[in-house]
Amino acid sequence: MNLWQEYKRPASVTEAIQALTSASGTVMPIAGGTDLLLDLKQGRHAPVHTLIDLTFVPEMTVLELRGDELYVGAAVPVNRVALDPLTGQHAQALVEACNLIAGPQVRNTATLGGNVAHALPAADGTIALTALNAQAEVASPAGTRRMPFTSLFLGPGKSAIDKTKEIIVGFYLPITTYHQASCFKRIMRPQGVALPILNCAVWLEREGDVVKDLHIAVGPGSSIPFRAT
Repeated sequence: MNLWQEYKRPASVTEAIQALTSASGTVMPIAGGTDLLLDLKQGRHAPVHTLIDLTFVPEMTVLELRGDELYVGAAVPVNRVALDPLTGQHAQALVEACNLIAGPQVRNTATLGGNVAHALPAADGTIALTALNAQAEVASPAGTRRMPFTSLFLGPGKSAIDKTKEIIVGFYLPITTYHQASCFKRIMRPQGVALPILNCAVWLEREGDVVKDLHIAVGPGSSIPFRAT
């Protein structure tokens, strides 16, 4: 049995939404495909009629400063996020998290948007973005909108995004200013590439010797990513 029947490659966000909503049969967006293709091959996901490849949508593959925010397209490969000087300067926790996702081959293909869309409460990129106070840009037939990052999740493996008509376009993060910093750490099983037993991202701002503000995100301590209060 074929795992899919049609493959489409839109060149814009608008084309991607049109392709999703007009497809016959079951439809799924795909970027790196490191989760979806494995699930299809191993029978954990029903065959899909149409795959919509998002890796040729320019808006989803850029990583750049936009005013006082850092924008990371949802289809940017994880390894590029880890190596880009802009993320190193403004999102160190995300850099450290991306460097721990799977192995080098997967990081060259997997995307940050896919890491988030899979909605696992232990996903390293997701936990880092939670601490960094990210916002998601989501496109639908009604247009694009920004969403608070944690509102993307309904439960383990359950995304608030309707993949038949919505896509995550990218993420906006506040740029790092003086006396602000972040980091990411995880505890994992000794066999190497595996989901973490516990992971944690921290962002803080100091004013002299005083911690002025603090964000602590923990996974998988709940059914969805969360900030400890």
